[in-house]
Amino acid sequence: MHATIRWGMLALLLALGGCSTTQTVTLVKGSPPPVAVVAQVADAGNSPEMDAFLKAALQAQSLEVRGAVLPAGTARADGVDALVSYVDVWRWDLAMYLATVSVKMHDARSGDLLVMGEWKDSPLHGFRDAKVVLAGLVQEMLAKLRGAPPAAK
Repeated sequence: MHATIRWGMLALLLALGGCSTTQTVTLVKGSPPPVAVVAQVADAGNSPEMDAFLKAALQAQSLEVRGAVLPAGTARADGVDALVSYVDVWRWDLAMYLATVSVKMHDARSGDLLVMGEWKDSPLHGFRDAKVVLAGLVQEMLAKLRGAPPAAK
């Protein structure tokens, strides 16, 4: 009986461990410049829908997003403080779902990487709302960039 309970508990712990998403935000530049105005930079495979989700997430953090999405490979730009790009990976399982997304913010003057955030769905994935995922990731990135204490989870 005890062995059955132990195996059941082990199976439950493994299943719950497989259900968690991960989000990592890394502040790369020790003393980043203030960022108030940004521009988006395209990457291969970006979609207008995800571009709009990223723009909304940036604006929700009181950033001004200037102009149209810049061409892929843009490393510097005038009139903005930072350049923001993302790479997203989608998978199919009865419906499309967001598997991973990585967002990077570079200094628009020097091209230096300021902060990056990565989100990864669990192996036992959910069908998470990409807009909500990007909003949370960008919020944590800007909090680290601005030196704010981490939000309670």
